[in-house]
Amino acid sequence: MIAKKKTKTRKVNIVVYFYMILILLLVLVMASYAWFSISRTPRVSNISLYVNTMQGLEFSKTPDANEWTKQLSYADLAAQTSPLRPVTWSDKDQRFYGAVYGIDGRLTGDWQPLSDERNANRENYLGYYCIGTFYARTDEKVAVSLTPATEIDDGVNGSGTYLIGIPLWDETEINHYDGGADAEDAVRVGIRVTRFGEDGQPAADRSEFFIYEPNCDSHQDDEGVDVPDGKYSPTPSIDGTPTLVPEDRLITQTASVWSEANPVEKNVQIYTFGEFTSDTALFTMEQDEMVMIQIYLWLEGQDVDCNNSMEDALIIASVQFLAENIPETGMDPIPADD
Repeated sequence: MIAKKKTKTRKVNIVVYFYMILILLLVLVMASYAWFSISRTPRVSNISLYVNTMQGLEFSKTPDANEWTKQLSYADLAAQTSPLRPVTWSDKDQRFYGAVYGIDGRLTGDWQPLSDERNANRENYLGYYCIGTFYARTDEKVAVSLTPATEIDDGVNGSGTYLIGIPLWDETEINHYDGGADAEDAVRVGIRVTRFGEDGQPAADRSEFFIYEPNCDSHQDDEGVDVPDGKYSPTPSIDGTPTLVPEDRLITQTASVWSEANPVEKNVQIYTFGEFTSDTALFTMEQDEMVMIQIYLWLEGQDVDCNNSMEDALIIASVQFLAENIPETGMDPIPADD
């Protein structure tokens, strides 16, 4: 009798032990998956961006340069291979913040402050976003805005202002796929304009920060479903405001897309560039004035499209400034008769 009870007890212990092992394995598998999915940071490591202007402005990488130009490559202004990791902009603090992860790999809901000196244009684990700094000058009084995107070269290339994923050719499938991997929907472009002070140096208290949000109507909702009818959902700020910057400094543009030629050709795609849905005005400049301009690129961590499905991406972007002459409205004084 005692032997039977021991046998029964041993069987129960074995069953309990088996289920404990099974539960433990499930927990370990779930924990490993959760760690992988949460800690796999989306990033954009290949960006081609060009800054150019039409008439009225000239650019230079230094304020005292002998040569000025109408176009600058972002690769000459910032480390083009620097990674972009999810951050968010605080207009209240005028700085970026990075999300804080716990020891289990989960988001804690806290944000750590970042700085341009420590976290911009870095290729190691400290790299979060990119900055390109240059200078603009004018010999006439102008109003500066962003130029709409237009097609050139039979739709193969474009000019103006846009951001789009690069089509990559697949020899086996005989078609292209989007090298942007949807990252173009989460990328933001910041434009900081800083005027010079009386000491001849850029003055921090004389700067404005604008955000250009391309592809603003191609976002997903909180459940990962495309928002119907191209409805725009503004990205909220951690400051408690409904937008990252006030609306008068937020420039939005509908999605820029590409499609295959018919029949498919390796080197031919059809581009349709987005249209601005807001005012594109940036700033004005007086005759012979010079300003410092900084172009920021980042992955907006508050954007619902910034998720783990996004890995390395290839993106091409263009920022073009339009400088329009501001006519003098005053009347010249009439000289007195001798």
